[in-house]
Amino acid sequence: MSVPGTVDPTAAVGIPDAPEAAPRTLPAPPGGGGGTGGALVDPNQSGTGQAFGTLGGMGGIFNAGGFGGRSGSTRQKMLEEGGGSALSEAAVGRGLEWLAMHQAADGRWSLNEFNRHAHDKPGPGGKFFVCNCETGTSRRNDIAATAFGLLPFLGAGQTHRPNPQSGQKVDYSRTVAAGLNYLMLKQGQDGYFGGDMYAHGLATITMCEAYGLTSDRRLGASAQRAVNYIVAAQDPAGGGWRYSPRTAGDTSVTGWQLMSIKSAQMSGLNVPSATISKVRQFLDGVQASKGHYGYMPGSEATAPMTAVALLCRMYLDIGPKNPDLLAGVQYLKNDAPPGKLNNLYYEYYAAQVMHHMGGDSWQFWNGGADGKSGIRDYLIRRQDTGSSKRTHQLGSFPSEANGGRMMGTSLSLLTLEVYYRHLPLYRKDLGVMKKNE
Repeated sequence: MSVPGTVDPTAAVGIPDAPEAAPRTLPAPPGGGGGTGGALVDPNQSGTGQAFGTLGGMGGIFNAGGFGGRSGSTRQKMLEEGGGSALSEAAVGRGLEWLAMHQAADGRWSLNEFNRHAHDKPGPGGKFFVCNCETGTSRRNDIAATAFGLLPFLGAGQTHRPNPQSGQKVDYSRTVAAGLNYLMLKQGQDGYFGGDMYAHGLATITMCEAYGLTSDRRLGASAQRAVNYIVAAQDPAGGGWRYSPRTAGDTSVTGWQLMSIKSAQMSGLNVPSATISKVRQFLDGVQASKGHYGYMPGSEATAPMTAVALLCRMYLDIGPKNPDLLAGVQYLKNDAPPGKLNNLYYEYYAAQVMHHMGGDSWQFWNGGADGKSGIRDYLIRRQDTGSSKRTHQLGSFPSEANGGRMMGTSLSLLTLEVYYRHLPLYRKDLGVMKKNE
């Protein structure tokens, strides 16, 4: 055991008068700032420690909501316990291959022109050609598209470093490395990736997750600068974010920014506590009624915005028996069950809310009342089989809003990875149960 204090070379090893047992090394307790066992250096910064790496706690203890379930036997166990299946994992595999086969030579993805960067085998290289995929949008935003392209790989435990122990059948490390390099090349000195705050939030989540999974200092520096930009861009009056810095926020853009800074905290990066407090203020302002949330203060409540806000509330430490949370969950289950709204953006957020709730709520959401009508099988049925004339769409998903097929595929894959992408927030046996409020 490692015990803080003055070293006494004559002292006996272990704890005096402790029961006889085999010697062992204990991981440091979870802390904040620079690692899972790190101390909180700055009282004005908030962090929950790092899920992977050797700093502080030697990677021995993971954070609630963290990245510790994404590879190896832990991933398989969480998949089975959460109600995933061989079919859902096969769908993820096909989707990742489709993404890898539509990455441009410089590492980026495109919302509106990914079909011009198709190649005949996954990963960078191979023969490039214009494929017969339907993009589904004319919107240009390569920063958002590249983040959408990378996040499903990270969600499956694929990083820019080859890892034979990850349990993955295909190595996409070169694909991930090319995408991360593209984002870092596009990042300005002020930390901004470009596109707009929506795209910047997505890119920041990507960099924070990649850093949290690898402890690569180069990624950590990029991620911290991106987080600093988000902190500076927060609306000083209302506490939210919108497409431009320091303007009155909306729930949608604010959701991506909060997940960015929470991903930063999970990775051991610094976020001012005041920034978190202002987000709570914003959520109070968009709450239309008990557990129901709108797009902006004074707006009527909708299911998509309620799902976003509830997930934010969960990450801001409300407990699973919180009355407002329970009311919101019931609203989603009754008025907008899986597939009813045909809105993948909503499904993505709602699936995370229900997964963290666990129990009957998650069983209903994942499998449905009959075990076949939940989000899992709904998404599996929607995946393109390549049987139409557009054969190169095999593994992709239908277009979503202005983000087209890239966004639709990314959100669908991330939703199918919900079983292991983030550790449960309320799981008792992990010792991370929140205090009920």
